[in-house]
Amino acid sequence: MFKIKKENTKVEVELEVDAKEWEDGVQKTYETSKAKFNVEGFRKGHAPRKVIEKTYGDSIFFEDTIEYFVNKTLNDVVNQNPELEPVAMPTTKFESFTVENGLKMKILFEIVPDFKLCEYKGQTFKVHDGKVNEHDIEHAIAHLLEDNAKYESVDRAVKVGDSALIDFTGYINNKAFDGGAGQDYPLEIGSHTFNDTFEDQLVGHKKGDVVDVNVTFPENYQAEEFKGKKALFKVVIKDVREKALPELNDKFIADTTEFETVEEYKKDLSAHIQDMKDKQHENEIQFVIRDYLLKNTKVEIPEAMVENAVNEELERLTNALKMYNVSVEDYLLQTGSNMEAYLKNSRERTFEMIKTRYIYRKLLEENKIDLTAKDIKEAQKLAKDENELVRKENEMLLDKLFAFLKENNKIEIIKE
Repeated sequence: MFKIKKENTKVEVELEVDAKEWEDGVQKTYETSKAKFNVEGFRKGHAPRKVIEKTYGDSIFFEDTIEYFVNKTLNDVVNQNPELEPVAMPTTKFESFTVENGLKMKILFEIVPDFKLCEYKGQTFKVHDGKVNEHDIEHAIAHLLEDNAKYESVDRAVKVGDSALIDFTGYINNKAFDGGAGQDYPLEIGSHTFNDTFEDQLVGHKKGDVVDVNVTFPENYQAEEFKGKKALFKVVIKDVREKALPELNDKFIADTTEFETVEEYKKDLSAHIQDMKDKQHENEIQFVIRDYLLKNTKVEIPEAMVENAVNEELERLTNALKMYNVSVEDYLLQTGSNMEAYLKNSRERTFEMIKTRYIYRKLLEENKIDLTAKDIKEAQKLAKDENELVRKENEMLLDKLFAFLKENNKIEIIKE
């Protein structure tokens, strides 16, 4: 049995466990922990509780049983009162215990303070049009033609859009450096595959020309030894190739896709693009509404809560990188970042994530939005395990929440 006392952000739970409940708790603790005890004459995990207590002492299960009741009580408290979710590890205050009278103790923790939601009805949210247009179709077809383009040798100077077949050797301080050479490399001019203005300096030159290309490596270049360094590349142009796009006709479509005609292909393409744009449109609506809620609702998130989440994220990253014998510092260096920038970004992201969670929770509670028995049954059909079930139910709740928000606000299409 427990009683809850709340004052501002501080919560005190008075816990009383009678003798029978205590005995049941000790038995549960024994069942879950007996496998770790070695007792002579018994297989590991098969020693009776009384034998273990005689061997290791009557209080052997005491601390684990206390932990059992603390965890159980906290779960019950939060399940019955979601707004009382602790923001950091609770502390305990032991008061009394006897086998005859049971346990008395207090569980103390902090919560996110109560807050008032901003006005979330009657607003106007502007988003881009989510309908397929002719430009979308033309853009997708242009990609298809580009993917099937062929390059043909031409007897003229290099232009942007051409592919130049080159040999090259790079020098820093008149000395060739490792990784700076290549042969028969097909370089698309204008693709910005190479550093700085490398490609631009080949424009205007012809097959057979030897070109001195001067570049400067960027300060954030991945290889430390090249950062900010000036380099000279000796480049031999071995061939100039012009891009030739195929003609869009029924034969091309039949040869390169599962469709027989351009008309069939465009019809399927339109449906596919519409499906993607529908998802993008919905994502944009949710982003714009979420951004409004975050900017206009004041929620005081305790710093300890953010720090704990950031530390947990850093620990997960550290453990994941250990599998590859990579330190967090080296990983961040390779990605052009550092620990200070990572922690700053992580804190901002974590604060926003926690704040969003509390805003959504309050919106659901205020408007009594919940899953029906039918919803839960549907989620159970789709989920393979308990974790997936939780994710699926959360997705359904969010869908219901945003359906509610869209019904109670105006979505205005931006004219482009």
